[in-house]
Amino acid sequence: MSVHHYIDAFTRYLRSGDASAMGHFCENSDHIKRLAVYRNGFYKGCVDALAANFPVCQKLLGSESFRNVARLYVDLFPPQQGTLVGYGQSFPGFLADFMSQQGAAEPSLRSLLSLNAKASASLNLADIARLDYAWLTSLMSADSDKTLTAENATILMEQGHDLARARVRLNASVLLLSVGSGSLSEWISLKIPNNDEGAQNSESSAAGFVMFWRVQGAVQARALSLAEVALMQALQGEGKGRLLGEAFDAALEVDENFEVSDVFSACLQNELLDIEML
Repeated sequence: MSVHHYIDAFTRYLRSGDASAMGHFCENSDHIKRLAVYRNGFYKGCVDALAANFPVCQKLLGSESFRNVARLYVDLFPPQQGTLVGYGQSFPGFLADFMSQQGAAEPSLRSLLSLNAKASASLNLADIARLDYAWLTSLMSADSDKTLTAENATILMEQGHDLARARVRLNASVLLLSVGSGSLSEWISLKIPNNDEGAQNSESSAAGFVMFWRVQGAVQARALSLAEVALMQALQGEGKGRLLGEAFDAALEVDENFEVSDVFSACLQNELLDIEML
C-alpha cells in the first residue's frame, strides 16, 4: 500500500467515520479505536474555526445549537485546503437551506438543532452569516501599495494631474453585499452592543447594500445610498480600473444632488481607492 492509499483511507475516516479501509494500516482493532482522537480533533478544529469566523451567528444561535449546525456543515463541506483560515465560505448558503428545511425536518433532527427564541426571531440568519464572513474577508485582504490618500492626491494635483482622468478601483479590502432590511442593524447590535450610532447609520440605505472596508487595520461597515452603490459598483473590477470622473458620473445619474466633493473626501480619508499611476 502506498502513502496515497493511507492518506485516502485516513481522509475517508475523518470525514465519514468509516474506518474499514484503515484496517490495512493498523495492527489490531485497538489501534483503530484510538483513531477516534484524530476524528474528534478534526471536528473540533473545524467547528472552532467556524465559531471564530462567524461570531455573531454563534451569539445569535447560542453555542450549543451553533456547534450542532456547524458539525452538519463540516460533514457536507469539509475543508478543501490545508488551513482553516477563512473556512466557511459556503456557510451562509448552508444556513439559508437549513432554515428553509427546519419545518420539514424529522422531530429528532429539529430537537437536536432547535433554535433559541432569539435566533428564531432573527430577520435573516443567512444574512448575519454573510455579514460575518464579509467582515472576515475584509480583515484578511491583502495590503495595497497604491492607495489614493489625501496626501498623495494633493501631490498629484500640485503636479498638474487631473484626478478625474485617473484610473482607480476599489481597494482589495472593500466588499459590497446586499442584505435584507434591518440585517445590518441586527448584526451591529449583536457584534457591538449599545452601539446606537452604528444601528442608526445601518438604516439609512434604501438599496439594502452594505460596504465593508479596512482602514488602519480596523474593519468598518456602513449602509450605502443608491447613488453610493452606483459609484462603488462602477469602481469594482480587475485590471486598470475606471476613470474616476466616469464613476462619479454613474452616481450622479442616480442622484443629481450627489455630493461628489464630500464623498471623494470620504473615499480618501477611508482609503477606499487604489490608483494606477502610483
